[in-house]
Amino acid sequence: MYPDDLLIGQSPPEITNIRRNLDLVGPNDAVTITATITDLDQGGAVTEAKVKYRVNGGDLVELPMVAGLNNLWSATIPAVNLDSALVDFYLWAKDNDGMISLNPQDTVRNKYFYLVLNRPVTIYDVQYSPFGSGFSAYNNYRVTISGVVTADTSDLQGDGNQVSRRVYMQDGVGPWRGIWISGLAADPLQRRQNVTISGLIRESNSNTMIDSITSVVINSNNNSLPDFVTVSTSDIGTLPNGTISAEQYEGVLIKYLNVTVTDENADGNPGPGGGGNSNFGEILVADNSNVNTRVELQEGNHEYHNLWVAGLDTVPGNIRVLQNSTFEELRGILFYSFGNYKLVPRKSDDFVGYVSDVNDNITFVSEYKLEQNYPNPFNPITTIQYNIPKEGFVQIKVFNILGQEVKTLVNMNQAPGNYKVIFDASSLSSGVYLYQINVNDYQMTKKMILMK
Repeated sequence: MYPDDLLIGQSPPEITNIRRNLDLVGPNDAVTITATITDLDQGGAVTEAKVKYRVNGGDLVELPMVAGLNNLWSATIPAVNLDSALVDFYLWAKDNDGMISLNPQDTVRNKYFYLVLNRPVTIYDVQYSPFGSGFSAYNNYRVTISGVVTADTSDLQGDGNQVSRRVYMQDGVGPWRGIWISGLAADPLQRRQNVTISGLIRESNSNTMIDSITSVVINSNNNSLPDFVTVSTSDIGTLPNGTISAEQYEGVLIKYLNVTVTDENADGNPGPGGGGNSNFGEILVADNSNVNTRVELQEGNHEYHNLWVAGLDTVPGNIRVLQNSTFEELRGILFYSFGNYKLVPRKSDDFVGYVSDVNDNITFVSEYKLEQNYPNPFNPITTIQYNIPKEGFVQIKVFNILGQEVKTLVNMNQAPGNYKVIFDASSLSSGVYLYQINVNDYQMTKKMILMK
């Protein structure tokens, strides 16, 4: 190309480096918004710029911006004397050719915003993203937040490749309550510790995290964990990043109830990856809503797998998750990676009531039968297999030697077939236990031994 072969046409002003002057905003704080605004046209100039803002979704107010040195424009939003007020805004600029630009371009979903708080900032405040962008009001600002560690590096060990080990904390039950603690400073933290952390909030691969940590204070140990929030698979589904029904549970302990494995490999054919087949350790499950969503098996520290590499099914104690099998509960932390929200179970107790139909040809099932568990004695996982020749509501419960119920393994309607259920006794003491099946008019009880 020669110099005259490329002609620059007109372009609107460029708005970059938008910042507010305060990390934390209180009821008596005016907030100055600055931005670099330039016109790239030869001989062009920015003639006008504005900040357009609202308080709690009210009327839009326009503030003229003032030009300073090095194309730095500024305007000050007056103090808002309302605790927990939400102030959202965007920038508008015009050049000498009358061309107009906005930042963000999408002034509905991607608006900038901040919270006015007359109290310490919480994880909820940091995660809250009401417009669907997925970004925090504190993105690239420094905060101090507290919570209970819900997953440590012994829980979420990563996939050994592109997703690393992770630590999370949570400050209550419900949406917007969990956050990823990133960096080496998080590695020593342990589940159930109550901690106070100072650091920088940022977005990494569409996950909000606290990073560049300057202070970690362990307030106490052995705290109770927040309860799991029951979520439908339709709330998460395959929704795009930032969708509020899913985004609000990012980093939060959640659980799905009575789910069926609809695809044992979400990304290819069953069996190991390689040779043209893709298997990243993810399965699809659906509850009664019949909406599929992903569960990631590689990153947690447990025995469940979908045979993403050959040989996993030959390791003693490993459990292959098969299509059409069911879970009474699936628990874990919601994570976003590679274009998908996905539930990531931490350890084996996040898998509750796994039942696998091990015989697709139900014509061979002619009688009710409860098999002896195997292995027996066991520590801490054992398999119970059973047959039902007719459809019915199946209950399998575990009792201690005193006859007190300690666990319900199956509590659902099932078609005729040959099934197996996994019993994880990690939380129980060594001893003799009884397990009992009730379906239609059939009842059978057998004994098993937990030996730790």
